[in-house]
Parts: sequence; C-alpha cells; structure tokens
Amino acid sequence: MRKVVTAAQMREMDRKTIEEVGIPGVVLMENAGAALVDAIRGKTGYLEGLRVNIFAGKGNNGGDGFVVGRLLQNGGAHAVVYLVADFDDLKGDAKINAHAFRAMGGKIKELTSEKRIRNFKLKFMHTQVVVDALMGTGATSAPKGFFTDVIEIMNSRGSLKVAVDAPTGVLSDGGTIPGAYFKADLTVTFGAAKVGLVTYPARSAVGELVTADISIPKVVYDDSPCAAFLLEDKDISPLLPSRVADSHKGTFGHLLVIGGSPGMGGSVALACAGAMRIGAGLVTAAVPDGMVSVYETGFREMMSIALNATAHGSIADSGFARLDEFSKGKNAILLGPGLSLNASTKEFVKKAVSRINLPMVIDADALTLIGEDIEFLRDRKAPTVITPHPGEMGALTGQTSASVQENRLECAKEYAAKSGAVVVLKGAGTVTADPSRRAVINTTGNHGLASGGSGDALSGMIGGLIAQGGDPFDSAIAAVYIHGKTADDYAETEADPRGFTASDLVEMIPKTLHKLTEQT
Repeated sequence: MRKVVTAAQMREMDRKTIEEVGIPGVVLMENAGAALVDAIRGKTGYLEGLRVNIFAGKGNNGGDGFVVGRLLQNGGAHAVVYLVADFDDLKGDAKINAHAFRAMGGKIKELTSEKRIRNFKLKFMHTQVVVDALMGTGATSAPKGFFTDVIEIMNSRGSLKVAVDAPTGVLSDGGTIPGAYFKADLTVTFGAAKVGLVTYPARSAVGELVTADISIPKVVYDDSPCAAFLLEDKDISPLLPSRVADSHKGTFGHLLVIGGSPGMGGSVALACAGAMRIGAGLVTAAVPDGMVSVYETGFREMMSIALNATAHGSIADSGFARLDEFSKGKNAILLGPGLSLNASTKEFVKKAVSRINLPMVIDADALTLIGEDIEFLRDRKAPTVITPHPGEMGALTGQTSASVQENRLECAKEYAAKSGAVVVLKGAGTVTADPSRRAVINTTGNHGLASGGSGDALSGMIGGLIAQGGDPFDSAIAAVYIHGKTADDYAETEADPRGFTASDLVEMIPKTLHKLTEQT
C-alpha cells in the first residue's frame, strides 16, 4: 500500500529529512525538479527546442520551478520563468535556485500586474508546455486577485499542462476546488500522494498523477503518519480469504442476502451473483413471500427462503422470527438491497441489526431505515460494514450530500470511529474507513459503474468475502478495488464503458480475480 498524506504530514517528512537525517532542502528541490523534467520528457519525447513557460511563486514550489527551468535549459529547451512576485522577495532554497537559473542565462520575467500580463501575452502564444509552480500544496484557500488572471493565462496556453506537486487552486487536504484552478494534464507530486490529488472533485483537475521519489529516506517515510492509503494490484491477493484443495461448498461460507420488494427483485439477484462470483460457497436470498418462485426458477445457483410480506409486498416485521431461526449457522448477512421503506419493514430491519449476532453488511434501503439512529450500529457485537452513497451518508450524519462530498475522507473516518462500523463511502474514489480511522482511497473504476445495480453487486462481493472468513476491512477494500478493476478491464478489452451494466460486471469478476491473483 502507498501512503496518502496531508500537506502538514508531508512538511513533517521534509523537516525530518532535512533536520534529522541531514539531507539539505536544496537537494530535495533538485530531485523534485529533475523528476518533473523526466516526466515532461516522457510525455513530449524530447527537450531540444521545446518551448516551456514556467509560472513560479515566491515559495518552495516556485523554487522547484526554477530547477525545472535550469534543467530544461540544459536539455536544449527554451524555458522562461514568469515569477508572480518580486525577485527580491525570494528566500532560502527558492532564492538559491533563482540565482542559479539567472546566472546560467535563464530568463526570468516578473509578473506583478495585469499590465505586465498584457505585455507578455504574445510571447505566451507560442508555448508548448505550461508548468504550474505557483502554490503547490501550501494553499489553504482559493486564489485571489491577480493570481486568478495568471491562472486564466496558464489554462489558455500550451498543449501540455504540468503541475508541480499540486495544481494551483486545488486544496490538497480536502479535495475541494473553491475557486479558479489550473487544469493539469499531468501532476508530479513529491514523496507521497496528497489527499486532494486522489479525492474528487479535486482529482478531476490533476490529470495523470505521478508520485516521484525525491530521496525522502525509507525510515522517515515508513515511520510517518498518513491520512489514508492507496492499493495497487499486488496488494489484493493477500487480502483475499485462502483457498484449500480439499474443500467443499461449505468450506467457503454461506451468505444470507436479505432484501427485495415489488419491482426491486433484481437488486437481491445482483448482490447474490456478486457474492457467488467472488467465491462464496453458498448464497441464500431471503425475500418476501411471493417472490421466492422468481429466484428458484431464474437463478439456479442461488437458494431462497420466504419471509412474511406486508400488504405492499415488502418484508414484514413478522418475518423476523423465521429469519432469526434460519440465520443460525450462517457465516454472514447482507441486509438492504431493494428492501423498500415500509414502516413494518423498518421494524424488521431494526430487529435484524440489533439481534442477529453475525457479521453484517448493511446497504441501500436498510441504511435509510436506520437513519441517524447510530446506536443500532454502535451496539452491535459482531463486525459491521455499511456501504452508503453520499446521499445515504448525509442522512446518517445529518448532513447534505454536498457537504459529505466536500470532505469525503474525514466524513468516512469520523463516522466509522463513532459507529464502530467499517464505512464504504461509495462514489468516484470510494473511501473505506474502519473504527480506528484507518482508511483507503480507491483508485480503480470508471463512469461505467454509474449504472443501476452496480452498488448491489459491490455489497454482495463484500458480503461474499466476509462469508469466506475474510476480515471485514480487508474484504471491503479488496471488493471495492476488484469492483473498479473489473470496470477498467471492460473498458480496456471489451467495449465503451458507457454500455457497461452490473450484469456485465458480475460475469467478469472471475477474469479480474485471475489477473490479480496471478501476480503473486
């Protein structure tokens, strides 16, 4: 797993490297500039004759920009640094590198007014690469005044736009974009990825993200705290429950999927299919009386049990007694797909959550029925995983969906700590957090997952892994990664992801599993 850090955590890593290990800051700055030039060369294929405009601030991010200018110049590029500050205001390592760039004949133009921007506009017209070294990860609010004019110029020029550490205007700790921002094609960040670079909506401003080694010692990196982690393909296989040769269907667990109501039977079916495709040995659908025949005739591998139904066809409170008895000996429960919001069904859900002492995944309508009654989760004795989308998360926490989206990582971590449940906050860049505030931000998936039933398949996958004996947090982060990776594989090898359905997803899960487990 790779670390994701806040700006303060990265500054502390830099401080330890400089003050405790003894690697000068100017060396780290040199390494940062070299990494960025390598990334530019990798995109353009050459440096000789390349026309590059670098926009630099007066801080260390600007210092990185001066190193980039010097190294590009040495490689034969035509690099000009536009300093959005007075040269005399530069300090420390940034000042050292600005003087070095100027001493070797580098061009530094001071942009400190709108008039000067107008004077240089014609020269901006011919640039091929624009490098944003204005603010980096130090910004805590939206750019203001003159900076917004500079950002507008940067966005309107060049065929390749590259951000140094973080695009200007992206708040690196929360993942928000409160105002004007640089629209990067490529962002080269240093030491470790920052929260805002992997969290939407800010992730959309980053373009391709490269995390560069600038010689932060391994001991410093390993010992430093972080805000979250990122998974890679090689991390998945160790998270999956082990498989043995002398096994039978009972070896790999029995998942009970509870849900369904008129018009929503497909939700349960997709959840069951997701569980089976991820390796659960047995799956039973617990659905309202009257729907059982659909499952018995339509889905051959799935078993079913009928529960008392309300007049509207959803599971009734009186159905709990049979469920309670049937759940004995099962390994895990998934509660919620297509359940409906009937008042009697709500009482059923509360009993199931509070009285059944089995690992439980709670999804969809079950989350809505629980609402802000956090004690139903907090008082559970068995492990619990909840899988809300932002709207459901808002209902659980008393927030709006928009406020949840503004700080997805902290929202998931805080609710996990309060509720005692593993929280899977769905959406682009799904965040999974456990009660200890450990968190993973997912990097797989595409817009093909934005279709009905995708979430049901995911909850089934999580439940299927837990039923096999998987740790709840490991099962959640592995299922989320595989879920997204399957969509990525479809886009790469099959067809346009806009036609991707949840049924396609569950059919392709074994192929994706094979690719991921083959690597270990």
